[in-house]
Amino acid sequence: MSGFLQEYLVEFAYGGVFLVLLLCGLGLPVPEDIPIITSGYLVHLGTMSFWPALGVNLLGIMLGDLMIYGFGYWMGPKALDHRMLRPIFTQNRMEKVHGFFDRHGKKAIFFGRFVAGLRAPLFLAAGITRLPLRIFFGMDLAAALLSVPLLLAAAWYFGEHIDEFRQMVGTGKAVFILILGAAALLWGGKYLWRKWWSKDSRPASS
Repeated sequence: MSGFLQEYLVEFAYGGVFLVLLLCGLGLPVPEDIPIITSGYLVHLGTMSFWPALGVNLLGIMLGDLMIYGFGYWMGPKALDHRMLRPIFTQNRMEKVHGFFDRHGKKAIFFGRFVAGLRAPLFLAAGITRLPLRIFFGMDLAAALLSVPLLLAAAWYFGEHIDEFRQMVGTGKAVFILILGAAALLWGGKYLWRKWWSKDSRPASS
């Protein structure tokens, strides 16, 4: 992690995390995991509280995503001709984005959050193609609610070994474990819901 960025996040805490995540959504070449993990570590140190930290992380992420989606929606295909965006949203990258959309449809927004380097072009393309806001927001929020709390909580829990945890995230191992954990929780919740619903819907015995 950049020493300057770490010092900045520690110094400005909630406001710093929010601003960095907002800029990440707009294409800042900094992995989104860095401010989230730093937030968890600051919760571990007692500098931040868990629930406000989670709220700030989600707010920064969602606003950044909505801004780039909104720019694509407002500008249409002309967005790709903007001089500030041309170096980032290259033709090769946008071709990958369209292929991703073709394979996954609207679910591409959900899966795109977990693909490094693809998220910003994907969300811009969603705006350009006028994907309905409710679908974009719903898919993006679902992915954020799956990944952000788990990553934040894991960084909090592994605070004593934060450097090793960062390395795991860098190799993708921690993210994979977190996603498996989230999938298990979702499956368990779905199973319990079905069991409760089937029990509740049985006719009462006379």
